[in-house]
Amino acid sequence: MISSKIRLFVYFSVFWMSICTSYSQVWHPVSSNVSFKIKMLGAEVIGKLSGFQGSIHFDPEHLAQSSIYGSVETNTIDTGNSLRNRHLKEKEGFFEVAKYPTIAMKSLKIEANGESFVGTFALTMKGITKNIRLPFSFINEGENAIFKGSTTINRRDWQVGGGTIGMSDNVEVSIVLNVKK
Repeated sequence: MISSKIRLFVYFSVFWMSICTSYSQVWHPVSSNVSFKIKMLGAEVIGKLSGFQGSIHFDPEHLAQSSIYGSVETNTIDTGNSLRNRHLKEKEGFFEVAKYPTIAMKSLKIEANGESFVGTFALTMKGITKNIRLPFSFINEGENAIFKGSTTINRRDWQVGGGTIGMSDNVEVSIVLNVKK
């Protein structure tokens, strides 16, 4: 026979889990566009990464219970120039994709900012993790939604590109995620 204390504990646990779960909306990635821009000798170089994998629990009404995790495969880097792509993938001091196959972001905190949001994320690239702030919008269309955000990071914080002459330190990173409940 189950004691009344154990029964009460089980009921309370189930009740609490149902409350916590009700505040978390799970979104599944349908498509993504992860891109970057950087100046090289004054010219703008544009690239993208694919292979997005993620776990998104987001409810704009319950930000404290929300969390976002995503990663892309470094081997998918594409700047539209095969020689540059190979250089970025293989050269020491750049992405070294055999050694560092993914770039990952994990939310630490998400805050409202007027009609949009700002996330503090731990960004891990080349085995180095630094915190970044990523302003983003969330457009909810019923069962579908779109996350859009962009920020500027300093490539040297992750030891990408070394002292390459003519390469800007600032990289603009943009992320668009199409998701579904």
